[in-house]
Amino acid sequence: MNRLRLLLGLGAFGVVGGGLSIWYGFRNEMCTVGTGVQSQCGPNIIFLIPGILLALVGIGLLLMAYQRGSSSRSPPIDG
Repeated sequence: MNRLRLLLGLGAFGVVGGGLSIWYGFRNEMCTVGTGVQSQCGPNIIFLIPGILLALVGIGLLLMAYQRGSSSRSPPIDG
């Protein structure tokens, strides 16, 4: 039961932390100064890439916790 709570906690932390990092990466755009009037802006990849990785790890941990939780609740198969 303690491992299940640990997986749930770490998974939720990964999803929330990754989501905040992705949001911050899009909020603080990196702009390159162009030669003309227009400058090109894009998401800040310093926050975007680790945020995506952290969110994916968090989703994986939540899926692992769900799988372990559902297997411990299933009734034994009588044979």
